[in-house]
Amino acid sequence: MKLLQKFIFRIKNFLKTDLFQTSFWNGIATVIKMGTGLISNKIVAVYLGPSGVALLGQFSNFIGMATSFATGGINGGVTKYLAEYRGEEEKQNSVLSTGFKSTLITTLIVALVVFIGADYFCNTILHTSKYKNLFYIFSVTLILFTLNGFFMSVLNGFKEFKKIVYVNISTSFIGLAIAIFLVIAYGVYGALLGLVLSTTLIAFITFALVYNSPWFSVKKLWQKFDFLILKKLSNYTLMTFTSIFAVTYIQLSVRTYIINHLSIQEAGYWQGVVKISDIYLSIITTTLSIYYMPRLSEIKEDKELRAEIFKGYKFLLPLTIFSSLIIYLFKGFIVNTLFSPEFKPMESLFFFQLLGNVFKIASWLLAFLMLSKAMTKLFLVTELLFGIGYFGLVYVFLNLIGLQGAVLAYCVNYFLYLVVFVVVFRRVLIYKREI
Repeated sequence: MKLLQKFIFRIKNFLKTDLFQTSFWNGIATVIKMGTGLISNKIVAVYLGPSGVALLGQFSNFIGMATSFATGGINGGVTKYLAEYRGEEEKQNSVLSTGFKSTLITTLIVALVVFIGADYFCNTILHTSKYKNLFYIFSVTLILFTLNGFFMSVLNGFKEFKKIVYVNISTSFIGLAIAIFLVIAYGVYGALLGLVLSTTLIAFITFALVYNSPWFSVKKLWQKFDFLILKKLSNYTLMTFTSIFAVTYIQLSVRTYIINHLSIQEAGYWQGVVKISDIYLSIITTTLSIYYMPRLSEIKEDKELRAEIFKGYKFLLPLTIFSSLIIYLFKGFIVNTLFSPEFKPMESLFFFQLLGNVFKIASWLLAFLMLSKAMTKLFLVTELLFGIGYFGLVYVFLNLIGLQGAVLAYCVNYFLYLVVFVVVFRRVLIYKREI
């Protein structure tokens, strides 16, 4: 009886924690995102087929890279230092104004580059010039992308989780509405245009929520530029740009390699299984970004830091394993439901992709320690090493066993990544050694 009461007491305490509350509200947003994502994904798969899905993945990666460069890569730093300077309003205001002005400057530079190089980017990314005007549209609306990202990082730093969830829910419904109309009406062009318009529209919702926040004022955003704060944020610039190379650029390169050495259809199969991973892992990865980044940043004691990381493992890793197992068991049904019979060959890709997802989340729980504590050198080395390593593994395995080699490379790469971060964690937080 006492054991049962103790168990119930622990459950009640856990339900009150920020981790559960964040995961709960984020879970609601993710369920909605998954539902709308499944519908829009079905529309894209039916109307565009594997080749259209591959092109959509290419343009999405380009938008992600351009937006990250345009933000100057400082959003992670904005979240960290707003959380770290809690109770120090003057320092928080310096972070706000410096981050805001930096974002405006870098966005202008990148927007000009995209506008001038629209023809080159279109031919390089989409292997055609007929969608060139989409790059012009994107360059003009880029400021909305970057300010949306900046203010979302600010909301995260101030722990306004419910507003973030509201934005994510709005994004899901707007994205679905755009997909239904544009894909059906304009095919591939409509799908690509939808990637630009959805974030452009959602930016105005983010601005409305930010405007009603107690910390917001135009005066704070236009305070004196603080070069000391900029120097601190620049650590995250290096991290972000490295991540762009190691994740987004490498993913784009892998897809391009598959297109050139196999076919655009097989690139679409690979993109399909990646898309499924993105959908079901979003509840985990968003919780890590929204909860762990500011939470680990504000913790000062190593003992408390270890406890927080272990708490994440107890909650998030079992959820990842369970979700991956369910998806594997029902992979045939999932492919037919979310895509079409044309995508049946992608069923052979699930095992290694899902196993790799488990390794990915297990390693990310430790990797966020690096981000929250600004361990810049370690982050740069590991991201570059494993980014290049992933493409190298794809090159080897793809030539040995075909398309399955791409997902096997993903699995092996994240297993090695996990091993490295277990070693790092033990040295830094258990044996207290410098890295």
